[in-house]
Amino acid sequence: MKHLISILVIFFMSNTSASMALVPSSFEAQFFNFSQLQKDQTFTILSTDVDPKLQKLCGETDYPIECLTSTIPFLDENVAINPMSILKVEIDAIDSKTKEALDKAFELSVNPPPSRLLLSCLETCIDNYNSILESKQKILNAISLGDADQVSMELSFNMENVFACEDTFKEAEIESPITELNSLLVKIITNSITISVGMINF
Repeated sequence: MKHLISILVIFFMSNTSASMALVPSSFEAQFFNFSQLQKDQTFTILSTDVDPKLQKLCGETDYPIECLTSTIPFLDENVAINPMSILKVEIDAIDSKTKEALDKAFELSVNPPPSRLLLSCLETCIDNYNSILESKQKILNAISLGDADQVSMELSFNMENVFACEDTFKEAEIESPITELNSLLVKIITNSITISVGMINF
């Protein structure tokens, strides 16, 4: 199974103008350790009656289960099952899940009124979620221009925004109330990077 770090290392080595290097965070380590056997068993169950092309494509990502569950809701008969179209679907999934996380952060920030420290953490997350939402059009524009480096860079920035949200809770020594959503976002973004870097010839 490809690993995010390997993908990003290859990307940044090929792009000497890149100014940012990603470092694994404790959040990344916490959620990126899964049993291959468990993953394969669950994937087999979920992939029943799913388009074989989608099964194959998702099976080549780091998180096949999340690939299926995040793309299927956005698919219809007009969506071709190929890496480019599924990448665009995953971009929609990132946008949708980020909006869900943003709504959750807003809700937690007002009802009931949190402590000042928790509110500060939530405000950091809200800022980072908004940055992810703002990057969607940039990614789609880069895809239309065939700019693989920009696509990967924007997705990598999105990953860092999720890590920054979780890290602010760790630094404040507060349990994150949105860890589950952030974990799913990380997996969807990771799959998007895998598809854009390893499956598409821009």
